[in-house]
Amino acid sequence: MTARLGWENVRSLIEEQTGPVLAAEPATEGLNSEIAVTVRTSAGATFVKGLRSDHRRVWTQQREAEINPYVLQVSPRLRWHVETDGWNLLGFEHIQGRRVDYSPGSPDLPKVVHVMRQLDGIPCPALPIKQAEQRWSSYTDTPELFAGEHLLHTEWSPGNVVVNDAAQLVDWAWPTRGAGWIDPASWVVWLVASGHSPESAEDWATQVPAWRTTPSGHDGFVEYYRGYAWLKMPLDDGLRLLNTLLGTTFRDRVTIRWQPGSWPTHVPLVYGESDSIDVAEAVQLHFPMHRSRNSPPC
Repeated sequence: MTARLGWENVRSLIEEQTGPVLAAEPATEGLNSEIAVTVRTSAGATFVKGLRSDHRRVWTQQREAEINPYVLQVSPRLRWHVETDGWNLLGFEHIQGRRVDYSPGSPDLPKVVHVMRQLDGIPCPALPIKQAEQRWSSYTDTPELFAGEHLLHTEWSPGNVVVNDAAQLVDWAWPTRGAGWIDPASWVVWLVASGHSPESAEDWATQVPAWRTTPSGHDGFVEYYRGYAWLKMPLDDGLRLLNTLLGTTFRDRVTIRWQPGSWPTHVPLVYGESDSIDVAEAVQLHFPMHRSRNSPPC
């Protein structure tokens, strides 16, 4: 888990780019940045995110800076990127909006379909980004099914989609090259977690042409993970999702452990920055689709 630090630690570095800061609004969501704040100056607002230069994931800052010129159709513009005094900071155009609502009947859903179609039309740039068949090879016996030349965002958690008149994508730390069906398939899992039936979620996904390219002989996304929809997300998002499921017919799936029908959930241990074993920054959830389809009614 990346601990959030006070933005005042880098105030002087920010003001070198923006001018004097008149007001600041620290972000309340997300665990991937040590600095995450919207600063307001006489010239307007800028969203700043950053990591210390020696952070083990500082490479995600560079990746996000590199991909930005290619995704301006669907994402806010990067205004500046500085690496100085032990910090790596990104300053983005601030966009007015709120986090997306994926619940059934939400007016945001058509906007998400639209932005997903827009993204599908953006050619994948020749950058050293992750390859889907490599990124998920540990979770499938057929990694070749993930291969492709589409540019993918892959992280469709509600905190990464900002909605106003349209939907826009933020947090491009993990751009990936792969099969076009992966992004709508990732969205399906979030739709089910937000209250849709699997059938309803897949109906929404069919409005994205790339979804229809899933290889024949498979039940969409889930069979590629040995019958499980595998979802990896920041710890705070994972806890929010699990607590949401407590109020649904899936309660027993996430509260009764080691029983037939339960949904495996785990947070891996990793070798940390301080020469010690730490808890990983992401929770991993495994949703068996055939069990979700057969869950008892309310």
